[in-house]
Amino acid sequence: MKYSISLFSFLLTLIFLEICVRTFVDNGMNYEIEMMKYANNFKKVSSNKKIGIEHQKNLSGKLMGADIFLDKNGFRKNSKIKKNSKKIIMLGDSMTFGWGANKTFSHILNERILTHEVFNAGIGNTNTIMQINNFFENFSKEYAYDMVVLNFFINDFENVLVKEPNFFQKYSYFYTFLNNKINIILIKLKMKKDWKNFYSENYLNNEIKNETLALINNLNKFCLDNDMQFVIHNIPELRDLKNYKFNKETKIISEFAKTKNIKFINSYDVLKKYEEKSLWVTDLDPHANDRAHRIISEFLFDNLNNYLN
Repeated sequence: MKYSISLFSFLLTLIFLEICVRTFVDNGMNYEIEMMKYANNFKKVSSNKKIGIEHQKNLSGKLMGADIFLDKNGFRKNSKIKKNSKKIIMLGDSMTFGWGANKTFSHILNERILTHEVFNAGIGNTNTIMQINNFFENFSKEYAYDMVVLNFFINDFENVLVKEPNFFQKYSYFYTFLNNKINIILIKLKMKKDWKNFYSENYLNNEIKNETLALINNLNKFCLDNDMQFVIHNIPELRDLKNYKFNKETKIISEFAKTKNIKFINSYDVLKKYEEKSLWVTDLDPHANDRAHRIISEFLFDNLNNYLN
């Protein structure tokens, strides 16, 4: 009887804490909770392990203060559809998807480049291997693209392990909130890697790195064989831009592009001029905000125009 009462009290406490987090913490701008909503409502585990994660299709909603619309391909929808125009596809992760931004650089480019329609195929929590495999399986046959842009972020050599979440990871706001707070404490106590060490150590996995570079080369050959322009666009980590920690890591991808005669552009060249936090979604979320996306779009517009047919 005593154990039953204790268990019942414990369950009541969990329910109370869950209600509290949903009522007082979930304001639509909590990074971890919004990411949980994104995973539950907008993404799915792919049947193809090489792809890992796909977007759901024909969905809309609000995430991290931004209105999200996914079209029939799972692309983040632009406001302007251009029929019978040439096509550009943007591959990438959450920085390309536009986490926390209402108008992504793909969206703005679609408005500015009158001769082309720009598709945003960015998917959060994916690496370059997943993005390129997704392109070959799901996107390459949908349209005859004039240009493919691979938007590369500092963690795109990460070995992403995709697995179904447990009940609490999937449904509990309190669990997500508490887990995030524990991780912050562990990082401060140096019991868990901080973002600088995490990103740098991604580049030590030679198996993932070599597989990534081989797939980029396959995508380059595909574009050459099909008369498509191929461009690699590097998006920098937006923390500590004035004392950037990842020039050596960025050089790996830029030197590879040079050896394969792949066009490489680096938006660090323009973003480093700005105060870092003015480019973030929130002080706790250094994804690119609307201002950063506008700056990137202007930089890309100036550079991509040189390659458009």
